[in-house]
Amino acid sequence: MEYYHLRTFVAVAEEEHLTRAAERLHASLPAVSAHVKGLEDELGVPLFARTPRGMRLTDEGRALLAEAKRALSSLQAVQERAGALRREVTGLARIGLNNEAARMRVPELLTLLSRRHPGVEIHLVNSSSPRILEAVRQGTLELGFVYDNIIEPAHEVAATSLEEVPMAVVGPTSWAGRVCEASWEALAAMPWVWFSQDCPFQYLLEGAFSCRDLTINKVMAGDNDATLRTMVAAGLGLTLLRRDDALDAQAAGEVCLWRREGLSLGLSLVHRRDRAGDRVVAAVAGVVAEVWGLPGHRR
Repeated sequence: MEYYHLRTFVAVAEEEHLTRAAERLHASLPAVSAHVKGLEDELGVPLFARTPRGMRLTDEGRALLAEAKRALSSLQAVQERAGALRREVTGLARIGLNNEAARMRVPELLTLLSRRHPGVEIHLVNSSSPRILEAVRQGTLELGFVYDNIIEPAHEVAATSLEEVPMAVVGPTSWAGRVCEASWEALAAMPWVWFSQDCPFQYLLEGAFSCRDLTINKVMAGDNDATLRTMVAAGLGLTLLRRDDALDAQAAGEVCLWRREGLSLGLSLVHRRDRAGDRVVAAVAGVVAEVWGLPGHRR
């Protein structure tokens, strides 16, 4: 028994006429007649009585009509679900975060993603921009948030620019008189708590000092923002923090801020170029763009 047999049976039963059923089904009259006969032969019972006024259901036909409608409805549900599955995105997306989740707008991202693509499972990994970038390159992360001054132009990753993140030079609170209005030359001469290898903060400051022919007085290094903040609060030297982190530290009485010039780093979402067509990667990237209000993605 085929789907079209049942569909024809129901159409003829409701129209009570072969010609009208054929018009409804966009089929030829001989095809409709053949479908009815084929179904009757297969079932072994007469479904219609053929009269001069049209087609009338037999007792057997009336008994089977409700079952046929239910079967058609079930088949339609299967087709609709299959269509939904073709459109539904499922899979795992591991995302690297180079700062705390709230500052990467992760709560809003997860809320919207669960509505748009409930079949996507998210794993969040806190790390540094260089490590995230390398993990994306190696395929151990699908996407990541990184500061984009470490992305090489010919890199195998694609980057979507999200925003410019304001940065701030900070020093121990007790150094406020020396730090807040210091010149570049005075800053360079002070002791600095430096950064781990390939840190975007390092490249930003080295560029700012080297273009002024100044050498930085590096006395020690830390490998994450929390360590840098602690070392500065302990009176060991200057460092660079995100401005929002720096303002939090200032409010806690841990640091003072240099006020003379603004510095910033671009924040981008990255993924491998060869995964641009991956449905999971594309789905997450699209929701990130929407959350960050990028052109063409604003809600």
